[in-house]
Amino acid sequence: MFYEREINLNRSEEANKVRGFLNSLGLKFPEGSEYTVGVFYGEEIVGTGSLAGSVLQGIGIAPQFQGEGISARIITNLMKKALGKGREHLFIFTKPETAAQFQNLGFKKVAEALPFAVLLEWGGQGIDGFKSHLMKISRNKPEGASCIVVNCNPFTMGHRYLIEKAARESPWLYILVVEEDRSLFPFHVRFRLIKEGVKDLKNLSVIPGGEYVISSATFPSYFTREEDLAAAQASLDLEVFSTHIAPPLKVIKRYVGEEPYCPVTSVYNRCMKELLPQKGIQVVEVPRLKIGVEAVSASRVRELIKRGGVEKTRELVPESTYSYLVSPEAREVIERIKRSSSRH
Repeated sequence: MFYEREINLNRSEEANKVRGFLNSLGLKFPEGSEYTVGVFYGEEIVGTGSLAGSVLQGIGIAPQFQGEGISARIITNLMKKALGKGREHLFIFTKPETAAQFQNLGFKKVAEALPFAVLLEWGGQGIDGFKSHLMKISRNKPEGASCIVVNCNPFTMGHRYLIEKAARESPWLYILVVEEDRSLFPFHVRFRLIKEGVKDLKNLSVIPGGEYVISSATFPSYFTREEDLAAAQASLDLEVFSTHIAPPLKVIKRYVGEEPYCPVTSVYNRCMKELLPQKGIQVVEVPRLKIGVEAVSASRVRELIKRGGVEKTRELVPESTYSYLVSPEAREVIERIKRSSSRH
């Protein structure tokens, strides 16, 4: 008889059992899981799934037990857990060949990037609600607008340089800010610093990215080959952008900063230049602003902060960002940067 129970991730024996089971299916244990359930047949684990925020992930069923209703049992368990935490809008990233089993359980397809991944959702207003929200924002704004998607961790003179150029060359510019809080600077701070840093530019709107701007920090890697990971994340994100975000905003051009250092972002930019023109969206890649011999970047600013040199960031960030960095409000973030080894 099958039974299910929570996996205690603090017990290495339990966690390793799930890791070994997923490895046997060619999957990896997903990072960031806050809750994991296992389905057992006797002492044998035959299925598992995890919850991370609003994302159901790491779902795997032993091949010999597929068709026994185990996936429905796992999904139901994870959904109850999520709903108990007040999360009523849920997502699943999965392989294209397994999307149908989740659609049969009530999930709807948001976007598909073959051969890599499918994004599905359940509950809430869904992607149609987000598109309606964007249409209201773009009402009475010019046709032929441009867009920049940014994280700004934190907002620098490099971001300002890119935005100034795009605004100068466009009838209207939308700045879409990655909303999930996986960065060292929290979303509400990043969003405020961007708005303050561009308030003199009149032909633009700064808007939260909502739940549909997929960053490398949230794209689950457990079902994707390591060598395909960056292309998979980029392809799915760009499919969402070109299908659901650009049309309601009347966007025909996307600006992006050149990426000479980070290989993941470099792959993303390459995918953008390959995929978006096929959807009628021009991509403009802008060389990085340099101050001294180095390009200005948020990672350079964070590195200076980490070494205790907040005052050395002064020429790299707008006055509004610098005022924040030297304020009492920033102390907790600065301490977090000094302790962190994260690239975000």
